[in-house]
Amino acid sequence: MKLIYQIGRLERGVFKPINDSNVVFWDRQTAESAFFIREKAEQFNRLFPGIPIKVERAGGYSEIFRKVSASIQAGYLPAMAVSYESMTSEYIPTGAVIPLDDYIFDSEIGLSEQDITDFFPSVLEANRYKDFGNKMYSFPLAKSVLVLYYNLDVLGEVGLSNPPETWEEFLDYLRLIKQKTGKYGYAISIDCSTVDAMIYSFGGEIVSGRKTLFNSEEAVAVFRFYRRLVEDGLAYLVPPGSFDDQIALAKGEVAFIIRSSSLRISLEQISKEKKFNWGIAKLPHLRDVSPVTVLFGPNITVFNTTEHHQKRAWEFIKFMTSYENVVQWAINTGYVPIRRSSANHPDMIKFWETNPMAKVPFECLEFARPEPNLSGWQQVRDLVESALLEVLTMMDTPENVCTSLKKKADAVLSLH
Repeated sequence: MKLIYQIGRLERGVFKPINDSNVVFWDRQTAESAFFIREKAEQFNRLFPGIPIKVERAGGYSEIFRKVSASIQAGYLPAMAVSYESMTSEYIPTGAVIPLDDYIFDSEIGLSEQDITDFFPSVLEANRYKDFGNKMYSFPLAKSVLVLYYNLDVLGEVGLSNPPETWEEFLDYLRLIKQKTGKYGYAISIDCSTVDAMIYSFGGEIVSGRKTLFNSEEAVAVFRFYRRLVEDGLAYLVPPGSFDDQIALAKGEVAFIIRSSSLRISLEQISKEKKFNWGIAKLPHLRDVSPVTVLFGPNITVFNTTEHHQKRAWEFIKFMTSYENVVQWAINTGYVPIRRSSANHPDMIKFWETNPMAKVPFECLEFARPEPNLSGWQQVRDLVESALLEVLTMMDTPENVCTSLKKKADAVLSLH
């Protein structure tokens, strides 16, 4: 993704709807998720007559970012679009995005205090942008957490029956698997969110103000950990952007992968064909650090078009994140239910009884942490992934890489 700051800050009200007769929502969901959203849009239109919500698939996230950026330049926008925090933080300076606080706390169409406290704090916190008055420029929709997936058959080969709880145990497991089977224990997929989660789980932080902490003791320890896994032949790197790691897990070529909890649906489909036994566990952490993971997934951003389109968009967001719909969304799509009360819904209870693994990500929400949503963070993500690649391919030492990463990342953030 490229920065769109050259557009400059535009005056409020200069953006026009791309479609006056519909409240257009640019989405990227496919399969069951796409069907669910379209079905809910139709239900909303029936229950609440007005300008109809029209869901349009606008491609993947990168394509949506490019389309929104181009639309900002053209002066025409949809009413709303799915957006990661790093994307929204690029839109805000152009004046193309509206804060939702006035709608959220509106006495007539806003959320009640009970509703607000029902959402897990981390899912709301992720949508408050410190760079922009700590206002909510987006609202949570499809949330996941980072989890550990494991192949029970591979663990059984070496006499293990439970996943590791700590990174120390994780390392011991990998060594035992290598010793007894000759297999790699872990297939590494390069992803900034995983690096961030590991830094948290090593007891570190990612940023302090607008300065990164990639040269901290904890961050360096994470990159050293990665290097040790490769040097000792305990893990290997899958091609960036591929899903070769989940195929390796299904074939029993590795014992572990670390991925989003939303991957559960895909693994369920694969397990029907490959017939392997697997599970989901919390992300490991150092022995003296409390459990922690990262929260990620797209939100909905509302654009600065007409007041009528904005209000209608907010009402649809409120509808989509209602108690009932949050539960049905989680059951149908594999995303986590973002309301605490979901655990008491009869349908959710029944679903977890027949799919106990699906409850693990929900339990992780109590200690999940959002990643930084500073303006410029999308570029920083790319830098983190490049730095990890350097370490895994032995191009430089973890210490040098982390020092260089901090300098580059801080330089990016200083421009925003």
